[in-house]
Amino acid sequence: MPDQQQWQDQRQQFRQLTSRVQQLSGQIKALTRVSFKAGNWLEQGCASNKYEVVTCFSVSKWVHLNWGDDGLIKLFHKFYRCLAPGGLLVLEPQPWKSYQAAVHKQGGTAAPFSKPEQLKLRPEGFLDFLTQRVGFVLVQQLSAVSRAAGPGAVPVKGFDRPILVLRKPAALAN
Repeated sequence: MPDQQQWQDQRQQFRQLTSRVQQLSGQIKALTRVSFKAGNWLEQGCASNKYEVVTCFSVSKWVHLNWGDDGLIKLFHKFYRCLAPGGLLVLEPQPWKSYQAAVHKQGGTAAPFSKPEQLKLRPEGFLDFLTQRVGFVLVQQLSAVSRAAGPGAVPVKGFDRPILVLRKPAALAN
């Protein structure tokens, strides 16, 4: 038979466990609203103001190489239209030097991969285009750095592309 202290300890553990289960339950319910879709977003329909977050990782280069500036611009505007007011776009633009490597991997002759130099919009200009021409607001620009903080922090080597986090402004009240 447990003594008084053991009984109190068990009650406290039970309360903590109950609290944690309730916390996890709320998180699990939130996940039921999350869905992922793979597909060609340029060709799929999208209801306006529907999504809270849209992610675009390692994709913009391929849209750009296959559909040119017009296709990429269409994609950027579609992100804006499909996001709810206050929604976030999380975009990982690939660096320009990776475009030439992609053309080389494709054999260098098959259209539309053959002439990336004809593209006017460059990844280093995506942020300005998205904020000045499309209407997004920059929330944060992320980059990988080592876990060591402070003046001695060293950038992570390898897969270190900037991540742009942009917000569609909330609708203005009349």
